[in-house]
Amino acid sequence: MDLRVTSAPERVAVVVPCRNEASRIAALLDAIRTQEVPPHHIVVIDTGSSDGTRDILVDYQRRYPPFPLTCLSRPGLGLSAALNVAIDAAHGDIIIRLDGHSRPEPDYVRRAVAALSETGAGVVGGVWNVAPGRPTRRAEAIACAVSNPIGAGDAVYRTARATDVLTVCDTVPFGCFRKTTWRRLGGFNESLLTNEDYEFNYRARRSGLLVLLDSRIRCTYFARGTLTELAKQYFRYGWWKGQLLRQHPRSLRWRQILPGALVPLLAALVVATIIWRNWLAPGSLTLAYGVLVGFGGFDVAWRRNRWDLLLIVPAVFAVVHWSWSLGLWVHLATGGRWSHQPAGGGTVDIEAG
Repeated sequence: MDLRVTSAPERVAVVVPCRNEASRIAALLDAIRTQEVPPHHIVVIDTGSSDGTRDILVDYQRRYPPFPLTCLSRPGLGLSAALNVAIDAAHGDIIIRLDGHSRPEPDYVRRAVAALSETGAGVVGGVWNVAPGRPTRRAEAIACAVSNPIGAGDAVYRTARATDVLTVCDTVPFGCFRKTTWRRLGGFNESLLTNEDYEFNYRARRSGLLVLLDSRIRCTYFARGTLTELAKQYFRYGWWKGQLLRQHPRSLRWRQILPGALVPLLAALVVATIIWRNWLAPGSLTLAYGVLVGFGGFDVAWRRNRWDLLLIVPAVFAVVHWSWSLGLWVHLATGGRWSHQPAGGGTVDIEAG
């Protein structure tokens, strides 16, 4: 008699941290619920929504009682800590992290799990199709700019085309990884309020694990809808990049050096101009920067045949670069004192129906 021992299939759990995502959370849950390979468990952790997000979650559970959804409420909890709480509560061997601003393609879970299992990588992820956060021309320009190399650098998950090629990279968004990997790495770094995925992937690579991007794994990501929202986002990115660099100096990449140099370069030029009363250097560098972002605007307008974006996209590039650089240097100048640390809060958990 041929007796074969077969292991049970690995369970897949999806975790979603969110705050004030009332306009998109139901569509995200619909996309998860209708996956070709549905996950075994979904954990949504709300960190203090004030726009009715939690009511939508409760109503979703009521309308789809078989859907294995657990909702956790942790008002004031930071993003990294929220992820750790959600992953710890998730009933799954494989974890897929998504976001309230995302909408995965129907084959997202299937492809992510297959890539993780077939490659033996530590973390796998896919490509963002960046979409406007609002139905406005300015929002369209923002979406185009943050998926262009001048706005995204070498972040391949924003710029990659659909191919069958797996790419070894430094980070991927919305990673798929085993829960044992999360435990082995000590979870997400709770001292960071953003850049948490980059830091997690950095530690994964330092431990000898591969971080892979499979461009067949795709989801839509909704960019910020206004320049004010974008500036705040990238200032925050720059600030917490400073915290990350203090912990992991070797994690710095070339795409971060160039925008990071803008603020000190400007300060040096102002000082030099005052001392020597010569505008040639600042004028030349300003012109060179204008040509760079202007070329980016032309590239976007030409490739997309959207000449109405020709003048807006360069302005978006400037907001991205300068906000990130300012955030980084304000962090360094203040010694990393951030006045918006998450406060503690109560907990209300809604278990799966």
